[in-house]
Parts: sequence; structure tokens; C-alpha cells
Amino acid sequence: MIRLKLQYLGTAAAEAFPGVFCHCETCRRARQSGGKNIRRRSGMVINDTTLIDFPPDIYSLSLELGLDLGSVTDLFVTHSHGDHLDPFELQMRQNGMFCHLGQDAPPLRVYGDDGVEQVLKAAGLDNCPYIAYSPLPYFEPVRLENGLIFTPLPASHGEGEKACIFLVEDGTHRILYGHDTGLFPEENYPFLQGKSLDFLSLDCCHGSLSGGSYGHMGIPECRVVTARLKEEGCIRPDTRIFLNHFSHNCGSLHEELEAMAAKDGFEVSYDGLIVTL
Repeated sequence: MIRLKLQYLGTAAAEAFPGVFCHCETCRRARQSGGKNIRRRSGMVINDTTLIDFPPDIYSLSLELGLDLGSVTDLFVTHSHGDHLDPFELQMRQNGMFCHLGQDAPPLRVYGDDGVEQVLKAAGLDNCPYIAYSPLPYFEPVRLENGLIFTPLPASHGEGEKACIFLVEDGTHRILYGHDTGLFPEENYPFLQGKSLDFLSLDCCHGSLSGGSYGHMGIPECRVVTARLKEEGCIRPDTRIFLNHFSHNCGSLHEELEAMAAKDGFEVSYDGLIVTL
């Protein structure tokens, strides 16, 4: 049976958790407790070769998690914010200079919206032999050589650019990676109707607090999105639903988030978590 391996990289918002400069009580407790309460900036790797987002913590995460970044073939970027795309670290992909992958190594294929393209241009990565950029029009699937199919959907996030969430399929499994976003834009639901999900990862930056309709969500908005996806035939009884991308401003540590999330059948991500479907 074909398996799909999903691994969370970081699971925090832009300031990390605990916040890099923060003295708040939640950050103090996180530093003291350690373990799953220490969260780096968000991302995911699928089957060890396909990345979603390229956070500024990618180097330390690769060492801790045993991730071979030289074997990553494709990178899908949700939007251009610095906690999801670090162009300096991406420059280290220059083959023959900062890494040695062999003369025949193909470029890293990078997919992103208009904002991502501007970041790549500013870093001199838009026209180089080791990065191959492709734009991501909404609702148009991208078929990879490894069998994965990514379809970008609109996110309610990132004013001034066309930020994405991703539907990912491999012919057997279907997942929806919903970061960063507030309540899903309405145009997503006709497209998703009837598409049964094995795995759903939802933005929960605000924890138990409301995040409003735009930018990020909390558990109240995650309930709304999940209920709507159930109406559209996307959620089964065995669909695994994870909350992710937490800010320290939510005021809750990992075990506290777990206790709150369990009431709705949600699970809580942590750095390095592996989910195999």
C-alpha cells in the first residue's frame, strides 16, 4: 500500500514560540517547560522531497529532524512573508558554490504567488540556474514528477498578493494545508465540494481566541471552516484535523491547546510531528 508521509517542520507564527524577544508569561512558561512548547516558524515536508514553505529556521530544523534538503526537488510557498520564505537561505542552493550536488543536479523548482516572485527577484533568484520559479494561478493543478498534485486555492491573507493554501493529492490520499488564512474565501467551497479529505491542517494562530475573518484563525473559526467542509462532503469521521501555526499571544501551551482542541475532535501539531496516511 502506498503511504503518504507528512512532517511538520515548525509550528509557530512569525515571532516563533516563545517569542524571540518576549518576556510575557506564556513565553516564560514555554521556555521553562520546553519540549513541544518550543515552536519554530511553520512549514511542512511531504515524502521527504517536497516542501511547503521555507522558514528562517529551516537549517536548524533540517539538522534536528534529519531532513536532507539537497534531496528536496520542489518547494511550494504559500505567500511572501518572511516567516514562510527566507531568500537568504534559499541562496545557499547555488550548486557548485554553497552546495555540491553534482553537475547534473536539476534546479530546485519553486512555486509561489506574485509576492513570492517579487521576493525572489529582489534576492537575485528569479533568473539563476539553481532555482526554477513557476507562478501559481488559483485552481490550476501542478503535477510533480514524484506523483504529487498541488492545487493552489485562495487564502484570506497577505494583502497585496495572491496568497495560497494547498490541496495536495497523490491519487490515493488527499490533504488540505490551510496556512496562513482566516476564514476560507467563499470561492474555495464549490471547488472542494465532494472532495473527501484524509488530512486537514488549519491555521490556529489565536488558539482559543477568535481571529476574526481575515489573516489568521482561532478555534472558533476552525469550527466554522470544519463545519462548512462537512457540509460540502469533505470531512469524514476518520479525517484527521490538525491545528497549527500558533502565536504565543494565544496564551496557551501545548497541553492546554490539546485539551481545548480535543473537545472538537481536533489534534494539535508540534515541531517534527510525523503523520503517515
